Amino acid sequence: MMLRVFASLLFVVALLAPSLTRAQAARELSPAEVEEARALFVAGSAAVESGRWADAVSSFERAYEITGAPSALYNLGLALRALGRHRDARDAFDRLLTAHTLDDAELRREVEQMRTEEAARVAVLELVGLDADARHAIRFDGRDVADDGARPLDVETDAGAHTLIAEREGFRPFVWEGELADGERRAVRALFEPVATASASDDTALHVVLVVSAIAAVAAGGAILGYVLYEDAQVRPLYDQRVEP
Repeated sequence: MMLRVFASLLFVVALLAPSLTRAQAARELSPAEVEEARALFVAGSAAVESGRWADAVSSFERAYEITGAPSALYNLGLALRALGRHRDARDAFDRLLTAHTLDDAELRREVEQMRTEEAARVAVLELVGLDADARHAIRFDGRDVADDGARPLDVETDAGAHTLIAEREGFRPFVWEGELADGERRAVRALFEPVATASASDDTALHVVLVVSAIAAVAAGGAILGYVLYEDAQVRPLYDQRVEP
């Protein structure tokens, strides 16, 4: 696969000059932007040669942001593919096929084939059991996932270990942790446990307990006070009792 990637990159680099020319005409690129884009292509190609795919993604992604050149998007898709980011690679090839005109029939067939291959490797977590009339706050691997109301709700990802947290008002969060393989579709049922709230009978019982406790405390206090007064009377001199001589 690496030889195929290198060959594809060499082929696309040959298209760089006309791509930049068309991009410059379409988007009014400044000379500085053209030079930056060229430098990014060079840096991206060097990153590919040394196997630094994440750096290659950064370079080609930025080059496409600047120029909108299809060659930059093509290279970005290849780098994402090599990294195992199949969902993002599929989306890059989708955009290349829909947003750009690929005059070379062989290149178009190659992109279509890679797009099909990447789509088949996207893993999907199918979340079932969500209330159709409620909206949920969902986080997958730390990123927010929009609850668009689709039931079941599909969450696309790549192979590996993942964590999903779904929250609904009035319920405890549902947490799922697990691993997905390339192209795996797994259904997971979200179970929400209601948050316990104090009922009216519980409140009444608590009130009775508090009242009884208060009465008992008062009674105990009175008994203690009476005992203290009694003891005090036993030891106090009887000044009011006089013995006449």
